[in-house]
Amino acid sequence: MRQIWQIAAGDSTRNYTYIFLDHDCMFLGPGRYGPYHDDVYHPLIDKGLWTRQKISWIKQFVTKVKHGDIVLLRNTYRVVSIGIVKGGYEHDETFDDVFGWDLQHTHRVIWQHQLNEELEKIQKAKEIFGGRLQIPTFTAVKDQKILDRIAPLCGLCQSRPLKPMPIKVPEPLTLEELGEELFSRGLPNEAVNKVILAIQRQRRLAKWYEEHGEKSKRPKEHEVVAHMILPFLLALGWSEQLLAVEWKRIDLAAFSGTPTTPENCCLVCEAKPFEHGLQDTFAQATSYAKKLKLDKCTKILLTDGIRLYLYRKLNAGEWDKTPFGYLNIKLIRTNHIAPADTNAVDTIMALTPAGINRISINT
Repeated sequence: MRQIWQIAAGDSTRNYTYIFLDHDCMFLGPGRYGPYHDDVYHPLIDKGLWTRQKISWIKQFVTKVKHGDIVLLRNTYRVVSIGIVKGGYEHDETFDDVFGWDLQHTHRVIWQHQLNEELEKIQKAKEIFGGRLQIPTFTAVKDQKILDRIAPLCGLCQSRPLKPMPIKVPEPLTLEELGEELFSRGLPNEAVNKVILAIQRQRRLAKWYEEHGEKSKRPKEHEVVAHMILPFLLALGWSEQLLAVEWKRIDLAAFSGTPTTPENCCLVCEAKPFEHGLQDTFAQATSYAKKLKLDKCTKILLTDGIRLYLYRKLNAGEWDKTPFGYLNIKLIRTNHIAPADTNAVDTIMALTPAGINRISINT
């Protein structure tokens, strides 16, 4: 008998359902430690780096999921697709940075798009996982009520050729290569050196936070701004006079000139603690810009100190909901799986005072 599994593709703060569906796959993390082996992943529990539950999910995903099993793809309580597992487990480095998460544990899944309408029908009155307070990211489905509801669809699943996986992204740049790229784009040599030092500092501090910060609930938002983002922006050529911390409830605001009034605000930055998804923070940032009538503000920066997403205002005055810039200080690349078509080098240049004051990255 085929086992039935359920998996969530992220959450409300970091949703990558479309990658699963577009590429006939599912993935889970953390995967930075390599292919799953008990002697590699179990010590992470004793070190306090990951919970026993999290590691157990990965172990099940790797060792229990079999060819032909059924998977329910979940977005909160709603099942958005049903699929059949094709083949076996792989550790795929393609997914080492999906909105900042390392999700290299993978399976191929033939998602049954032709059954989406039927899925909607059976969930019209109540979502399949409705009524549950908390649902694990990945588990076997044992609830007979759920199994009974989706049983008719399981028999309708069909095989077909798998969709292609994403094209592998470039290898991360070394700091030496990053320096050369920034210099070639016109950043002065002195500024290049400052940026490289700032990134080295961010990486060192991020590693310390990851190993020791959890016990003391660090870093909070203000600490992310003070210790990680401010030094980085100063290295890019901003002055202290043009960077205001906790300005009118905004975590960090940048200005095109003095006085630092709403009329001169050109950037709104909202920060969150480590590992916090940032997609839901966009609405908060745009609401501040609208409420304060920051009409000349053309950029929004969302960050957890490690990942930086840069958004821009379109010519019509509306905000583009898709980031045009992305930088992961740990993995600095010229392209990414998610957010797609973002170049970290271009993003750094766009964060300079001259870059922020342009309407878009291409002008």
